[in-house]
Amino acid sequence: MRKGELQKSPAVLLLVLVMTFTACGAMAEEQPCPSVTAVHDGIKKVFNRDFQVNEVVVSPIPGICEAHVLVQGRCNILYVDKTGRYFLAGNLIEVASGKNLTREKLQALNKLTSDDIKKLKDLVAFTLGKKGPEFFYVTDPQCPYCKKGLPIIERLAKEGKLKAHVLFYPLSFHRGAKEQAISIICDKKGIKGLESRYQSENQCEKGKKKVEETIALLRAKGVRGTPSYIFMNGKVHVGLIGSEDELLKQVMENGKKK
Repeated sequence: MRKGELQKSPAVLLLVLVMTFTACGAMAEEQPCPSVTAVHDGIKKVFNRDFQVNEVVVSPIPGICEAHVLVQGRCNILYVDKTGRYFLAGNLIEVASGKNLTREKLQALNKLTSDDIKKLKDLVAFTLGKKGPEFFYVTDPQCPYCKKGLPIIERLAKEGKLKAHVLFYPLSFHRGAKEQAISIICDKKGIKGLESRYQSENQCEKGKKKVEETIALLRAKGVRGTPSYIFMNGKVHVGLIGSEDELLKQVMENGKKK
């Protein structure tokens, strides 16, 4: 077949047209989510803050995406439509299961590293239990919800079902909590001192160093509240776990380092 005949061949022309339309369709295909740059620029415009956007991925809701935004060392989720013109803030709840999908995703995104876990071990105020799977219990001597979590931990520790490493993270708005935490460490008062809100004039350097380094590390990792539970795989749960069964389940599921 000559060159002119090749150009006029219906089969060849059809093939060229199909390839052309396919290529155009691929180029014109709509992206499922806006770009990181587009979301970053939108956040800067709306909130007047230059937050870092790590990634933008599809969410469980069709047409809605998750923007993973770094705020004060902690990853947060901002929902955005696929055009990038609208933002949504809040929790995504799955009706069928009642699960808070936003909270679960945040816990996964904000896991601590194995190096962080090693550092926390050096900052432990005291430990409850001698055997069983380990975790860290982050508390404040004046935190009312922390006190509700202690009896649950004590019972399981005495039964040998878990081993809890207590970290002191006194919140700034609890006056005197930092001094209480330091004196409990310095005077070796342990769980009894924590339960009785013990405080003395003993503000030894060892206790002060432990408390201040704990505060600095957890703040850098975005932990903002007590009680918090930090598991050995780095997962952080902020807020009271109010039952023995649920605590054991969390400790067992998140007990392995990853």
